Amino acid sequence: MPGLTVTVVDTTGIQNYIFGSNVLKHNVGASYLISCATQDWVHEELVALGSTNIDHKGHFNSKTIEKDSLTSELVYAGGGNTVILFQSQDIARDFTRRLTRRVLTQAPRLQLVVCHTEFDWEAEALSQVVQAVLEKVSQKKRNLTVSTPLLSLSVTADCQYTGLPAVGKNKDDKRISAEIQAKEIAFETAHSTLTQLLPLNGYEIPKDFDDFGRTRGESSYIGVIHTDGNGMGKRVAAIANRYPCPADNRSYIQDIRAFSQSVKQVAQDALVATYRQLIRSIDPEDKIGGVVPVRGGKLPLRPIVMGGDDVTFICDGRLALTLTEFYLRQVTARPLADGKPLSVRAGIAVVKSHFPFARAYALAEDLTRSAKEYIKERAAPPFNEQDLSAMDWHFAVSGVTLNLQQIRQREYTVPGGQLTMRPLRLVSSSNDWRSWETFTTIINDFRSDKWSERRNKIIALRDALRKGEEAVRAFLQVHALPDLPVIPGNPDSAKTGWVGKRCVCFDAIEALEFFVPLEGGR
Repeated sequence: MPGLTVTVVDTTGIQNYIFGSNVLKHNVGASYLISCATQDWVHEELVALGSTNIDHKGHFNSKTIEKDSLTSELVYAGGGNTVILFQSQDIARDFTRRLTRRVLTQAPRLQLVVCHTEFDWEAEALSQVVQAVLEKVSQKKRNLTVSTPLLSLSVTADCQYTGLPAVGKNKDDKRISAEIQAKEIAFETAHSTLTQLLPLNGYEIPKDFDDFGRTRGESSYIGVIHTDGNGMGKRVAAIANRYPCPADNRSYIQDIRAFSQSVKQVAQDALVATYRQLIRSIDPEDKIGGVVPVRGGKLPLRPIVMGGDDVTFICDGRLALTLTEFYLRQVTARPLADGKPLSVRAGIAVVKSHFPFARAYALAEDLTRSAKEYIKERAAPPFNEQDLSAMDWHFAVSGVTLNLQQIRQREYTVPGGQLTMRPLRLVSSSNDWRSWETFTTIINDFRSDKWSERRNKIIALRDALRKGEEAVRAFLQVHALPDLPVIPGNPDSAKTGWVGKRCVCFDAIEALEFFVPLEGGR
């Protein structure tokens, strides 16, 4: 079979496409259109071209391109990439024309990147060819020419969301561009699909940022959470390296497809478990933790991007830490198809509900990168980055004008060292106290009876922590305060609030207003 063609479909500029609007419906609709362009529409166009190994909903059958003379075979779709085998390059190009035409008309301004390469099934290792095409896609994305289309020739009205030429008005009587029109149309299907996927038990999913448990006069913060898998490229490459010979091509397809499907299934199951736990945490007064209201039956949690290991969701800001931790524990609890569990890094940006969403997501991404750097620092032999999961966060209570590095330098760096203990590892280690368990132990200590009447003193303690160990000793003594939470193996921390160059208590004090446990309920 010397005439086969390997085709890889990818997208570029998706962050701006999804998060460039402060309207939740636009964000959700954009994410759904990307899913359509790389999965749903791919399935439908493959079926329309001729015999293939899937149906229009993406369900696989047992047919193979080398035995059943299929017109096409979907190898896998995951990690943002869709890999397909075609009987010829002419068929591959016909598919590309069909798909890109559909994207141009139904998802305006979404950018696809498609690469083809010819392939000989009997003489070449598919695993190595796919890796080479993926690299071509990456190069093409890096060198992509920025499109500057001629937007209009006559007198036009501008879209009130994007500034692009308007093509009509929406239900709110606002002028909208073709891009926004497509996203708003897609939202209803996306919302219906998500509603069918999740165990809502009669509750609803929010359609607006104001539906996330917002309490007038008390709290108007949302959490923007971005998660990503650790070392996923290495795991994909490891699967490819196990099949270096042409005789292994079918085995490679089976393994890489199983791996891709297992990532998607584990992430989906983790999200379902998170919703179930959230519902279990609702008390008889329709509040979570006695604090976060479930207004109008709307659960204060909504996923926006569900791309396997790459997931972005938003929630009430007071639930951001505990929801993220619960989700991470679920997603890392069981092995993938390659026999190892998924390890994940997460960034959590807690911002005011009408904070520019694109900036909030950018901050969450920066925090994800911070967690990744922490993982790399801690991944000493015999461990590696695929063995650790970690999370980092920031409470943007006064807005964000600096990048994360500048914020940490200006607000959390003092002569004594770093005020933050974050990023935190998910699972405790005997030689690393910077873990979620340590953090929650400290928070629970500050919420215990011995501190319950000393709320103002807890807040004032932050100034002493900024000044260093001796200032903390004096503060505790002058005000006759109890010992601080102790870090195992570091008894002096009970008097100083510091371990080496790291402050122990500052993060927990800062998080007291943004920490609602997922427990109790009905």
